[in-house]
Amino acid sequence: MNRRHSCLLLALTALLAACSGSGGDVLVFGGNTDIINNRITMHDGVITIKASGVPDATVNAQGQLAIDGHDVAVSDAQRSLLQRYNAAAQAMRTDAIATGKAGVATATQAVSAAAGKITGADSAEAARAKAEETATTVKEAAAKICEDLAAMKSAQDELATQLDAFKPYAHALGDANVEKCRKDTHH
Repeated sequence: MNRRHSCLLLALTALLAACSGSGGDVLVFGGNTDIINNRITMHDGVITIKASGVPDATVNAQGQLAIDGHDVAVSDAQRSLLQRYNAAAQAMRTDAIATGKAGVATATQAVSAAAGKITGADSAEAARAKAEETATTVKEAAAKICEDLAAMKSAQDELATQLDAFKPYAHALGDANVEKCRKDTHH
């Protein structure tokens, strides 16, 4: 594999890792428990939110908020926001898995393009074009994760203003999480 393809593959690897970030920005999807960050996890479609000084809260797909295992009474509007919050996390999971699959396809395409170039089956230009095309797919898929994160943050912010019981959990996602994700996926 020539230097250009090596650099492209390295860049793609960095792009896939970009949404995972470092420190408090962690996205790990595809196992039994999905980790959105060090305060938010999802297991079997139920989001668990951790906040300092208060018991854990959960939000299920039906929009039920529970704190320390006890259901919290919510209005229909609040339930709708809780459903939106959960749906954004579920979409993030789906998009993260799609990004991973696109990354695998990109790596396969890069190796295949390099092999084609080595064997003379493809020209250098054709190999580069194939690799760049699949790299674009990964970048677009990663951008969807950031939009899901932004949707989850938006629902979180609305919940904090409309549901007192949710206020202690309103800092689980910050603007910096969304901005970092977007910045990292534009490289």
